[in-house]
Amino acid sequence: MTRRLYYEDQYLREFASRVVRRLESGGRPAVVLEATAFYPTSGGQPHDTGTLNGARVVDVVEQGEEIVHILDKPIDGDEARGAIDWSRRMDHLQQHHGQHLLSEAFVRVAQAETTSFHLGEETCTIDLSTERVTPDDVAAAEALANDIVLENREIAIFQATRDEVSKLPMRKPPQVEGPIRVVRVADFDCSACCGTHPRRTGEVGPILVLGLERARVSFVCGRRAIARARRNLEILKGVGERLSSSRDDLEAAVARILAERAAGHKSLQTIEKELAGYVAASMPADKVVSRVFENRGLKFLQAVANEIVAKPGRIAVLGATGETSSLVLARSKDVAVDLKPIAAEAFKSIEGRGGGSPSFQQGGGPGKNVGEAVENARRKILDS
Repeated sequence: MTRRLYYEDQYLREFASRVVRRLESGGRPAVVLEATAFYPTSGGQPHDTGTLNGARVVDVVEQGEEIVHILDKPIDGDEARGAIDWSRRMDHLQQHHGQHLLSEAFVRVAQAETTSFHLGEETCTIDLSTERVTPDDVAAAEALANDIVLENREIAIFQATRDEVSKLPMRKPPQVEGPIRVVRVADFDCSACCGTHPRRTGEVGPILVLGLERARVSFVCGRRAIARARRNLEILKGVGERLSSSRDDLEAAVARILAERAAGHKSLQTIEKELAGYVAASMPADKVVSRVFENRGLKFLQAVANEIVAKPGRIAVLGATGETSSLVLARSKDVAVDLKPIAAEAFKSIEGRGGGSPSFQQGGGPGKNVGEAVENARRKILDS
């Protein structure tokens, strides 16, 4: 049985302990210690990292009542000196307790219970029991959680019996036997939890909600929130400088640019359609008309092909180069050629895919052999 020093002092950064046994885990050396300050992956919280006798601790897992430390190299001796990666531990303290505060805030604001929690490398998420949470609910829950942080309330962590737990205002009463570890924020939250938490809510730092997607809320706390806010400010400043706009005028500037872009796109479509008509008229009046255009898109090919096959007895086999290669095969209504199998082979030549009807096929792919694809398709049509 491993003594869990992280429960006795979650701020313990260095410790020494006797090596109980050595083993292998996933092909790596591992050790079990008599006591450890390394937190194992559990309850949605990732494991600690750090060193043991200079070896890097790459994973920490629970096996029954023992805690196994998986290392990047073997260690010698009967005693191990451990050093916790404190920045990672502090980050996990902030994220995990921030989740407790945010989860309770959603209960109070929107009567939405948390059904799951994930502490990721960059962001954290909670899944709520209802999809009826609104952006206003999110803003209110975030504000309430941050109020509790700013009040710097005491956090009590203690073991309780099932009888004692039944008398506590638990947010979600645990369904387990034996002693229960309780994390309680004065006059706010009371939860069963096996994770590491700070002594006071002020250590969580700012809680920043990043988004709401159906019933999933993404957020960051503490140093992560500060870093995210700093990065957002840098982006806003950079965009504002490029648009010669202040932060407060940025939304209006972006809206104006989008409107101008939409108008320009509509005008370009009209011009491209007119150009397609001229291009189609300039092409030879052969039964099978083929050509590869440079730096053109699928819509241009469609427009040219439609102009060509508007006249009876014609087949268009057109390709285009660009970021990706594009192909269009089309025939007039009076031509009885099934273009599907021919187009399927052509799409393979450009490592792409496409589809459509027997009379009109279109698609694209990253392959550069568009000229070869057009020529092979033209020959198959002529031979059919």
